[in-house]
Amino acid sequence: MRVLACATMSKTLIFVSSHRSANRVADRMIGAVAAGCRVELLAFEREVVDHPVYHDAKVRFTSLGNIRGGVAYSRLYSLARAAWTLALAGRRLKKPDTIVLVNSLELLILCALCGLTRMPTVYDVSDIHPLQLAKTTPGRLMRWLERLALRRVELLAVTSPWFYWEYYRRWLGVRKAALLIENKVRPGCLEVRSAPVFTHRIAWNGLLRCRASAALLFDSLKQAPASLQVSLHGTLDRLGEVGQQLTRLPNCEYTGPYDPDALSTLIAKSSFVWAIDFSECENSTWLLPYRLYNAIAAGVPVIAASDTATAQVVRRHDIGLVLNECTSGSLIQALERCDAITYERWRQNTLALGERAVRHDEWARVFENAGRWEALRRLPNNVDVDIVLSANDPITAPAEITRSAAIEALNATNADSTESLTSDRACAI
Repeated sequence: MRVLACATMSKTLIFVSSHRSANRVADRMIGAVAAGCRVELLAFEREVVDHPVYHDAKVRFTSLGNIRGGVAYSRLYSLARAAWTLALAGRRLKKPDTIVLVNSLELLILCALCGLTRMPTVYDVSDIHPLQLAKTTPGRLMRWLERLALRRVELLAVTSPWFYWEYYRRWLGVRKAALLIENKVRPGCLEVRSAPVFTHRIAWNGLLRCRASAALLFDSLKQAPASLQVSLHGTLDRLGEVGQQLTRLPNCEYTGPYDPDALSTLIAKSSFVWAIDFSECENSTWLLPYRLYNAIAAGVPVIAASDTATAQVVRRHDIGLVLNECTSGSLIQALERCDAITYERWRQNTLALGERAVRHDEWARVFENAGRWEALRRLPNNVDVDIVLSANDPITAPAEITRSAAIEALNATNADSTESLTSDRACAI
């Protein structure tokens, strides 16, 4: 990892976040502190995950209050209160050499209304929520507001390129320049332990929210009690009754709430990592989950569902099993057809990708290069699976892309964005 050059005037990052402290929030803040930024974190109080970066002397926290999920009057009240806090913060923090980072659409719209996006703004996209795709009046309104807010965004950073290809370009009709920064693992968080022995043991770790996955695994475990085993690690609340039924099966082991320090050991006990999620329709099809990168960093092949972004990556790098049908019978048959030679090939390919699944200084260089974002490596307009887990530098643009060419491309995308404000009917609405 290269040493960042110290600026004569330290930058200030205004980080407007949907969570006060979560793994992805800490990931961005580590990069900001490494780039020499003072961090003003304005966030809702939920999903607390402690990390030393939150106690850094350069970090200051301002609460946006509590907020609940879903759409309810209490949520609207929380957003209105947050808007007032952001407006006050904008007056206090408005100064030269300030960058704004926003990680949810609701907060991006509020930041635009409060004038914060008049400063250089990065929109950090990790999910596309169902309301953004809804063919209802609230859905149309949300997309209209999103297009308006995106006009003030200078850099769109996505964790999966399919968010850009499938949603922003095809569905929303916005051709904003975008940068890929994947959901990689922080250095030292995961490591390869002992080589896994080929068995039919599957690890399902992290945010356990997909009830369809839980039901599929439950049926599979009941049909193959002697050979199939599942290890669950994470919070079971979102799985409802089927989650409790899973844990009562003799061939299912629940190892407790999510603990990143124990993850390497837990994954190493299994032969596969479950990387399937049906919980949010198109979002689940387009995302590249943390589990994919966790598995690669730990050297364990994955199981993915066909017709998803994850499956395309798994096939491209030959690092695991892709289910053409997500049924218990299909899963059991696929595992039974797999032999030790095939599994060892998947494992070796996974090990070869290990370093590419680890976070380096991508976010630090984004903040360091504020004012020069047009020269960063932009996502291609057409689907190219090779850019995921690529050996190439994910931030620095190729030498043949000059600054003038990048500016010309941005001017063209700005024209496309203006035209897209009247394109709702073209987006299957």
